[in-house]
Amino acid sequence: MKKLCGESGKHECILSGVAGKKEDRMKRGTIAILMVFGILLVLLTGCSSAGTELSNAFDEETVKAESMKAVEYFNDREYQKIIDMGNKELKDAITAKEFAKQGDPYLDKDGAFQKVIKTVTMGSENKKTGEAYGGVVMVGQYENGKIQFTIGFDEDMKLVQFNIK
Repeated sequence: MKKLCGESGKHECILSGVAGKKEDRMKRGTIAILMVFGILLVLLTGCSSAGTELSNAFDEETVKAESMKAVEYFNDREYQKIIDMGNKELKDAITAKEFAKQGDPYLDKDGAFQKVIKTVTMGSENKKTGEAYGGVVMVGQYENGKIQFTIGFDEDMKLVQFNIK
């Protein structure tokens, strides 16, 4: 950190490097997290078949229940538990601290969770590997707004996607 003071004798000083570096780190962190989720989204949907019907490899009620569990962890800010639900790639891609940086602003802005107002199940298949993915899009009603969750699982019911907007 450098302290730059004017030569005019005034007591004006600027701390340089602190805010810029912190903002740069936050921007890089946000970009990295968005890229990770983008890659996971490509794995889930980019190589998918045209249909969005849930594969027979998945039980719809189990997918909904596991998705709701992830949303409850999110609402309780228990980000590590969400990560623990994930496959190896998800676990290696993000930390609970990074997750909190992305999730906390939504919860701070929208307030307390009230209920899920919409749930749609979906499915996709990786054309190269034939692996099926299943998931949901859920919309949660909060005290001061709504949060949309896109949650995806692999055939072993390991979390591969948890997007919020």
